[in-house]
Amino acid sequence: MIACTCYISKLEKHLTICNARQQDQPPYIEYNINTPITNAVPRILLSEIPGDIIIQVINKVNSLYDKFIKSNIVSIPERAIHAAVAPEFNEADRQESSRRHLRQTSSLLWLVEEENLVDNETCYVELGAGKGQLSFYAHTAWCAGAGSSVLLVDRATLRHKRDGRLRGRGAARLRAELAHLALHRVPAAATARRLVGLAKHLCGVATDYALRCMTSEGVLGKTRGVVIATCCHHRCEYSAYVGNRHLLDMGVTAEDLNAMLGLVSWATCGDGRNRLHRQNNPASDEHLATTETDHSNSEVGCDNNVPDEAPPAAATHEQLKHSLSREQREQVGRRAKALLDWGRKLYLEEKGFNVKLCHYVPIGVSPENVCIVATKM
Repeated sequence: MIACTCYISKLEKHLTICNARQQDQPPYIEYNINTPITNAVPRILLSEIPGDIIIQVINKVNSLYDKFIKSNIVSIPERAIHAAVAPEFNEADRQESSRRHLRQTSSLLWLVEEENLVDNETCYVELGAGKGQLSFYAHTAWCAGAGSSVLLVDRATLRHKRDGRLRGRGAARLRAELAHLALHRVPAAATARRLVGLAKHLCGVATDYALRCMTSEGVLGKTRGVVIATCCHHRCEYSAYVGNRHLLDMGVTAEDLNAMLGLVSWATCGDGRNRLHRQNNPASDEHLATTETDHSNSEVGCDNNVPDEAPPAAATHEQLKHSLSREQREQVGRRAKALLDWGRKLYLEEKGFNVKLCHYVPIGVSPENVCIVATKM
């Protein structure tokens, strides 16, 4: 609760504009509509889990990855920059850090088109829209004269939003938590014939809320597909994760999943290059972004099994971490992230979608390079 201070003589006027005042919720907000009613499982930090338990979880992750995921996650070939993105991408003064984001956006646009999700009278719903870059280019590519629109959903109010340029041209923005969004009551979604869910780097538990939102009653029948680039798996929550039952059927318990939510951070906790080196050699970043295609999948050219001489059973988390090379830790983390996305894949298949996991950009463009692509059967 935000505490406000003002003169009593100005109180009446202040109450009409105060952001902390109680307000009536719009009809599309229904508290916890996309949150399952389950008992919360307390989160235990990885540093508090015994080393022998972590080793068991690592071995289970490796086994399940090899059995189910390794041959079922594809790397998308690099394409030319999408025509909707190309003008900004080709600007002479565009920094490589900005071009990385544009490469990702371009790849997502190509994926939507290649999966035949572009059609007239479609509402493209960007979940966790941020400043709306993906929706802006989606509108540019698909919405002119097609009776289609973009709907941006984000919980925050941001400045310099790209969709500001689309005002009055088939674009709408909602400020809403995905956990509480009843999408079928949003006018832009209710009047559209088809819905396609989009997201670029949708963080942790927000992906699970988004998947429930796009497959909820009153929405599932209109949803043609979902293209979501996931990230920040360490911010998932057991109680909200959509794949709990599916991973449990594969032998992953609540305790295993809790450990995995710590292991996933190993995938992106550093690339081993000194920050000063990166600052002094910006060309090396551009080289990575444009040429590192061999590392676009989750295998980084090393054996990630626990070393032959594993630490003693009583080893601490730090001792275990230092016994593994950086490459081994990274691969453990990437495999754990892929396993969490595999559970989401199984959830969507249960809802009637054809689903695949893919590496939509090389790892040099983004270490968070896995995308969930779902289309109606």
